Amino acid sequence: MKTNPETITAKAILANVERRIEQGQSLRIVKVCDELSIFDWWNENLSMSQLKAMRSFLKQAIKMGYDGYVCFKVGAAYCSSGMWAYKALSTDGYSPKGEFVYRSFYSGKNYWDAQLADGTLASDKAEDGFDSIKTPSQLAKAMQA
Repeated sequence: MKTNPETITAKAILANVERRIEQGQSLRIVKVCDELSIFDWWNENLSMSQLKAMRSFLKQAIKMGYDGYVCFKVGAAYCSSGMWAYKALSTDGYSPKGEFVYRSFYSGKNYWDAQLADGTLASDKAEDGFDSIKTPSQLAKAMQA
């Protein structure tokens, strides 16, 4: 069942993630990709730790005002992956243009970034550049630089 793009919001996906965490089991991604807004994956299963990382990201994104469209790419070790939350909703089922917050989704290499209203990336303003922003507070600082 395909999801209506207008219902793929941070709060709606967070509710789905919370429900899956309460069930307490790893999940076959192919069976939950639509309900969790996972658009690409390398792993066959989504682990409990990955679900908890998604929950943590979504809570922080909502707190920061990125409560529109969200999506996830679940990679394996040394593969691209990430978590995105936008201020805008999707109109076509794909990521909208404009402001977003991002967090990598690879254990041991976690970092944050954001695209600002003027189209620049927070990491471009960070002292150490790409992948140096490790916490939401460092992200907030870079966004205001």
